[in-house]
Amino acid sequence: MDSLEPQFDILIVGAGLAGLFCALECKRQGFSPIILELRRDLEQPVGDFITIGPTACRAFSKWPTLYEAFRKAAYDTSIYYHKQNGEIGAGPRKVSESFGWMVLRPDLHKALMDTVLAYGIEVRYRQHVVEFLEKDDKAGVKLADGEVLHADIVIAADGIRSRSWTIVGGVEPRTYSSGSAIFRCAYSTSLAMEIPSIRTNWNLQEKGETLHIFLGPVSHGIMLVGKEKICWAWMHRDDGTTSQESWSAKISNSTTRQQLDADGEWSPEFLSVVDKTPANSIIHWKLVWRDMQQTWTSPGGRVVQIGDAAHAFLPSSGNGGTQALEDAVSLACCLRIAIDRQGSAGIPTATRIHNTLRLERVSFIQQVGFKRRHAYYNIDWEAVKKDPSIVAMEPQKWLYEHDPEKYARERFEECRDCLETGKIFVNTNKPEHYTFTPWTVADLEAGKI
Repeated sequence: MDSLEPQFDILIVGAGLAGLFCALECKRQGFSPIILELRRDLEQPVGDFITIGPTACRAFSKWPTLYEAFRKAAYDTSIYYHKQNGEIGAGPRKVSESFGWMVLRPDLHKALMDTVLAYGIEVRYRQHVVEFLEKDDKAGVKLADGEVLHADIVIAADGIRSRSWTIVGGVEPRTYSSGSAIFRCAYSTSLAMEIPSIRTNWNLQEKGETLHIFLGPVSHGIMLVGKEKICWAWMHRDDGTTSQESWSAKISNSTTRQQLDADGEWSPEFLSVVDKTPANSIIHWKLVWRDMQQTWTSPGGRVVQIGDAAHAFLPSSGNGGTQALEDAVSLACCLRIAIDRQGSAGIPTATRIHNTLRLERVSFIQQVGFKRRHAYYNIDWEAVKKDPSIVAMEPQKWLYEHDPEKYARERFEECRDCLETGKIFVNTNKPEHYTFTPWTVADLEAGKI
């Protein structure tokens, strides 16, 4: 990198949920972010539904138009827990506020993008970042065409395939097959309502929007019946032939049905929804584990990872999107505090404090996703009859009452002092009993953590 002055305050790589909301939070804190996105335009993103927890919902409320669009798009559901054959084991249970809200990923992305554009934040498309750079008091990125862009800070929000690992840690995160994959799809509810059993048993006017979880001994299915879209997913054993970590990995309806039929007796309603799926609509997503990353910042502290670039989650955690959004709030707040005190020289302090404040909370939630996946395959239905909360797995207060901005403001100075003096910083945004220990996937599988 040459000696040019930074051209932009903040460059954010990636226009996914983490990148878009980080741009908004940086804007709210008084900065001028620019988003670099690989895609060619505002093409509609693919995907089914995502759960957004209360911490992120409250953060959305600081953006009234965004919050209104989010709540309008969110599902208002009751949950039914079924045995694999469709028999109801528990429910209906109204989704409590401690869970948050389910929303279609494309609808949430559109609400975020509309808000970003409404507030004049620049989004540059066809920006293929091939290298993250840092030198002295500058950061930057190199694009595929050779152009180099400089900034005070670069935020890597470009997901699991981010090249930021080359400067953050220097070692590509190791991946492990979980042994599972997931079929996932969303299509028009009106099409699903052509199925007599769905129209009769899950009529929207009588039942409202509903979420159905089908739990089997080695796999589980999910069906979300909404006013506009019906979503279904099946997490199953992976033979490794067709699944990929990609929204473009498609599988045929016939192959999907063959695999379902080979896995035991399934709910007739669930099978009928699968059979009704439009051709070329089923995504076969490979579920991949990654060792935890303890460091999310570059050596100089001017390149920082957020969201999946820093900490990838499996869908079974139900919390990956929420933690990415919490990252956005925390980082923007830390930057504001540090820059108010030290100017741009405070950026490395801000990113390291953000990393310290967030690491232990995120690490524990990643572990919860691993354990929940196994818990779903060992349901004692007789015990569920006596205590339905067993299968509900209600979130605890430490998870849903957290405020990442308030936490950053209250703990910033103490954390800074600990980092400078080498004292141990004690986080309080995690379970009281939890003592952080770095872990690998092998540790989790061996039950060491």
